[in-house]
Amino acid sequence: MTTAIRPTLQSLRRLPTIHQVAESWGKLELKLETPDTRYWVTTEGVPCKTSGAPINYVVDYVTVEKLSDSGTWDLKAVYSPEAWKLSQGFDYCQMLHAELARLTQAQEEQFAWNRVREIERVQVELETANRAVFELSERVRKRWG
Repeated sequence: MTTAIRPTLQSLRRLPTIHQVAESWGKLELKLETPDTRYWVTTEGVPCKTSGAPINYVVDYVTVEKLSDSGTWDLKAVYSPEAWKLSQGFDYCQMLHAELARLTQAQEEQFAWNRVREIERVQVELETANRAVFELSERVRKRWG
């Protein structure tokens, strides 16, 4: 399994609009479509989450759709800008975990000193990333709490 890190909100905003949906609540713009995922950015709507507006009509929120087995696009999740950063952090940690597993397996098969240093480097990076994800998750949790 290959882990990919989601694009930043800024990079999504800069992409050309593939399609847009405008309703009385605001406007969502389809910015990126992969074979199984679509990324929409809310460019017009309410400035912050309110009880009266659909959550995907909050400006700068990212709506993610996944392609279902039946061939239709299904709403997967809606992310605030902070939650989007957090999801990128999770992606990065998954990527580091996979790299660490690959290096550890290679080390078990054939020991190499340069791989020891590489494993240590990935472990330090993973610890740093985990701390950053934890701190960001606390901020996101407090905003929703």
